[in-house]
Formats: sequence, structure tokens, C-alpha cells
Amino acid sequence: MAAVTPAEQRRNRQLARQLGYNDRNGDGIPDVDPLSREELAAQYKSAVGIIYSVPEIRPLFEQALNEGWTVDRFTASLQETDWYRNNPEYYRTAWAKETIGGADWQEELNVARQAVQSRATQVGAALNGAQVDALARRFVYEGWGQSGRQSFLDKALSEDVSYLPDERGRAGFKGASGDFVERLQQLAEANGVNFSMDWYQSAARSVLSGLSTESDWERDVRTQAAGKWGPWGDRIKAGMNAYDIASPYISVMADTLELSPASIRMDDPYISQAMMGSDGQPMPIWDFQQKLRKDPRWMNTNYAQNQITGVADQIMQMFGLRG
Repeated sequence: MAAVTPAEQRRNRQLARQLGYNDRNGDGIPDVDPLSREELAAQYKSAVGIIYSVPEIRPLFEQALNEGWTVDRFTASLQETDWYRNNPEYYRTAWAKETIGGADWQEELNVARQAVQSRATQVGAALNGAQVDALARRFVYEGWGQSGRQSFLDKALSEDVSYLPDERGRAGFKGASGDFVERLQQLAEANGVNFSMDWYQSAARSVLSGLSTESDWERDVRTQAAGKWGPWGDRIKAGMNAYDIASPYISVMADTLELSPASIRMDDPYISQAMMGSDGQPMPIWDFQQKLRKDPRWMNTNYAQNQITGVADQIMQMFGLRG
């Protein structure tokens, strides 16, 4: 082979740089750097550490070293591995950061912990330290902070939505879940239907995880209420509350028995009987009032006492015992 002239060497080296490889001796043949793994580790400690952490990539890298592959060829081969194809970019990035370790990875975890704890407080999920740490790792590895993936955090937190009954025995949910449960409880009470605390917890978890909406559960309440208050079912399904429909009966009952309207609930037997009536027809107000006056409580009302006193006075006068 003829010797390469100095001018040809210069041209070869310039061409090699343009094509992205080295040709230090200018012979027109790409150089294969005889770097040992130790030299690579010294110069590219983080990258080699990452590569050697994946069993599927390590032999590929060894082959690339032995056969003098270009970076592009190694990259293309890496992208064909199962590990690369089966793990999305956010996972690969998180895995690489954790493999390298250091302050950057700890800062990434701290940011994730803050995001998890903040959202848990908002939705009413009670987490201990270990749970926050576990979800923080998932937050980073599963890309929950990226656009379009925030719902995955809510879905994970939904399993930790819980309640502690308060002194009245009602559910003490927290955060957004507590607000939703309170609205649902008020709707159920206004329609005279009852649900267990487990039912409310299931509702809160389902809505938080995105499996259902608040409207779905409100519709469920109205459907059950409509079944209970047969004659008024269509109105309840259309958006009226049974309490509003029963307000004339509640007002008459409050006046007749001298009660506070707020103390009269939809599950009161008198209200239930008046609403349902007989033969599918609600009870007339007059009949309802007469029924109430047979209640022992009516005899203790001021109205009843006044009537009794008036009758007694009249009888006394009739017998000449009072002027």
C-alpha cells in the first residue's frame, strides 16, 4: 500500500471530522479507540455505571467496545432492546438518576414527596411517612408530574381516603373528599335515604380515582329516593328533594305539635305516611292534621291546653260553679 502523503493525511483527518469519527494518523481508516473498561469508567463513570446496571445492555456495550461500533450504531442497538422498548422515557430517566444518585436524585425525590403530601392533604388521604416515600418514588418513575398523567396520583391516593366517625357518628372525611361526602350526605338526608360509611368511602375513592363522577353518585341517591317515595319519584329524579316536597306536611306537623321544623326528619313515620298516602295518593292536609291530634304529644301543646281549659271553664259555668 502506497504511503499517504502529508496533504492526503490532512484531507483524511478533515473528512473524518466532518463524518463524525477520528482518523488521527490520516490513513483514511476510522480509528478504533482501544479504551479499556477501566479507562471508560474513569472518563464516563456515570454513563458506564448506568449501562452496567442493566443485564440486557451490558453485553451489548461489551460487543460495541470489542467491535469498535460508532455511537450511533450503539444507540440504535440500545433502542432495540426489550428494556428500552418496555420502559417509557420518564422511567428510564428516573432509573438513570437513581443509579447515578447524589444530590440531584435526592432533590427529585423531595419534590415528589412534597407533591404527594400536598395532594393527599387536598383530597383527604391520610398517609404515613413510608407511604409518602413509596408514592414519591412512583411519582418519579411513573411520570405522575408530567402533563396528562396527574390523574395517576389521584388514583393511587384514592386507596388511602379514610374516615373517622365524629362524636355524632358521622363520617369525618378530610379535604376535597370530605367536601364531596358532606354534599352527598346532605342530599341523602334531604331525600330520606340512608347509606353506610363504607358506601360514602367507596364513593369518595371512586370519584378521586376517576372511575366515576360526583354526578354519578348523586344520581344514585336520587334513584334510591325515587324508589322509596313512589308517588313523587319523577319529581325527585328531575332534581327536587323529598324534603322540599314534604315541606307542607312538615310545616303542619311543626305547628300542630309545636315542634321546630328542623327537628322533623324525612324518616319520621308521620311524614312517611303522609307522603305515601294510600292507593298511591298523598294524604290530604286536613286528614294529616287530624291524625297528628291523636298523637299523645298534642295534648301537651299550648293550643290543646288552651282548648281543654276553655271547655272546662264552659262546663264549670254551665253547672254554676264559675261566674
